[in-house]
Amino acid sequence: MVTGANSGVGRSAAELLAAAGASVVMVCRSEERGRAALETVRMGSSNSRVRLEVADLSSLDSVRDLGSRLRDRVGPIDVLVNNAGVYRARREVSEDGFEMTMAVNHLGHFVLTHLLLEPLAEAGGRVINVSSDGHRSGDLKRAPLEDILTGRIPFKGLQAYADSKLANVLFAFELSRRMGHAGLSAAALHPGVLATRIWNQNLNPLSLMMRLFKPFMKRPSTGGHAVCRLAVEHPADEIDGKYFHVEKKSKAADQAYDLELAEKLWIESARLTGVT
Repeated sequence: MVTGANSGVGRSAAELLAAAGASVVMVCRSEERGRAALETVRMGSSNSRVRLEVADLSSLDSVRDLGSRLRDRVGPIDVLVNNAGVYRARREVSEDGFEMTMAVNHLGHFVLTHLLLEPLAEAGGRVINVSSDGHRSGDLKRAPLEDILTGRIPFKGLQAYADSKLANVLFAFELSRRMGHAGLSAAALHPGVLATRIWNQNLNPLSLMMRLFKPFMKRPSTGGHAVCRLAVEHPADEIDGKYFHVEKKSKAADQAYDLELAEKLWIESARLTGVT
């Protein structure tokens, strides 16, 4: 199962997994773009066992509905790729009152993963959080966590993005610690600096500059291959609780290994989203 699967790293990962013969669930926010991506993946892989689920990761109601549908329609889940992500240059608030970048990049995936813990554990599954080396600029200690998650602090787009990517790593590591006894493994991944649609979402100077450099960036398939290797090639004990820079194990930022911070983020994320 791959979120944000209509383009970029997500679609590349879906294509590669489908080509390897896997049954793939592509989760996309837009039904129109999702259906176009679905047909592309099916045709490119000659695999009819690829399906589309439409959900908006910024909406808790949408995520809960997705989790309910999946529990009814699929069995054990071998791999969950939490890939969907946004970057916002200006402050936006989700319908649930969260800062939009954190809502999509962390909280939506936090809730979805919890809703799917049973089918993941049943399969001895893997959770792969697509993060970024930008997490090294994240700082989840500079203000109360609730204020960071809800955006009740002065907003800077890059800082919000870095914070959300740090949350991805902390969540993966804490998930590994809490669910390892159930046979579930979790890892975080920097897929590379890639020419993806994330730079098309804003008209600020940074996004415009990154668009100019797109021809010199690596293609999304670089990240797709990295995801697939974590998903199916590496033994689970080699990836569990680890951070990868593309295809190599790497040391994450110091805050990623802060056990107290990881527990606080887990508890606060659960409280704000109603996860029990």
